[in-house]
Amino acid sequence: MTSTVDTSRPTIPLVMLLAALFLFSIQDVLISDLTKRYPVHEIVFIRSLVNIWPLILLSFAFDQGKNMQVTKFWFLFLRGGLLSLSYTCYYLALAGLDFAQATALYFTAPLFITFLSWVTTRVPIGWRRLMGVLIGFIGVLFIVKPGAGDIPLLPAMMAVGSAFFYSLSALMTNWLGRTESTTVQSITFVIMNLFFGAMFWAIFGDGWAVDHAPAGLEVLLKAWVWPTRNDVMVMVAIGLGSAIGFIMLTAAYRNLEPSFAAPFEYCLMGYNLVWGIVLFRQYPDAFTLIGMAIIVLSGLFVLYREGERRQSIVRRLFRPRRVR
Repeated sequence: MTSTVDTSRPTIPLVMLLAALFLFSIQDVLISDLTKRYPVHEIVFIRSLVNIWPLILLSFAFDQGKNMQVTKFWFLFLRGGLLSLSYTCYYLALAGLDFAQATALYFTAPLFITFLSWVTTRVPIGWRRLMGVLIGFIGVLFIVKPGAGDIPLLPAMMAVGSAFFYSLSALMTNWLGRTESTTVQSITFVIMNLFFGAMFWAIFGDGWAVDHAPAGLEVLLKAWVWPTRNDVMVMVAIGLGSAIGFIMLTAAYRNLEPSFAAPFEYCLMGYNLVWGIVLFRQYPDAFTLIGMAIIVLSGLFVLYREGERRQSIVRRLFRPRRVR
């Protein structure tokens, strides 16, 4: 599947991006409700059984499966495992935190990506972006309020851990993208979800470990329960919705400049803030709102500086030479 970035008509791709984020926010609400009755890995397993088929069918519909070639097998599955771990941690955070808190802590991911890019590749980060990263993590302290005991520490750590694992997978996605297609990376991620789900079912499926689990991990280790007909339909809807959302998100990023599109992902935080208030009466306190604002503003600043850096590189590479 090939396409070019068309920035002259961003309206439709931008609507697709916002619609995809809206679907993801609804998925968060439904999964948060399901975790009251089922372990997280069971929900993810059933969702993955559903959404792997649209990805495979799309691959064959667009180019007869030609983009299914694999060259870096083990690295693909390492990347899929990191991403699966990230989403599992995020759903554990949703089960133990308010929606706004969990989403805001997850959005430290752009800060982690900037810092880890500098650590792993020695790409110059600059003192301004470094300060933006550090200020962003101050926003985390406003939300977590260490020592105050207002929010459970383990779910908060899960949310930040989710951002960290996502950042590692994002760096691998960028590297693997030189040889592996988006479809292959997506399908291997779903396969890893299925693998971890089956593994947890085999080891913890009867719920023997739930009585020994630390507070906050019960939703991961409790026994598998055969879902009701209504809950099966919800899980299938989550699977289809996540597949549609991913397809729209991919299409949006294929037709928008990443530096333009990335700031709009913070809309997910706004969606989940509204859902938390409307559906669960979760009203964030002043410290949480301040922390959210710090994380968003620092993230936007880092993205802005990254865009400037790339434009500066392009200007230096393609600067007209003087004719002597």
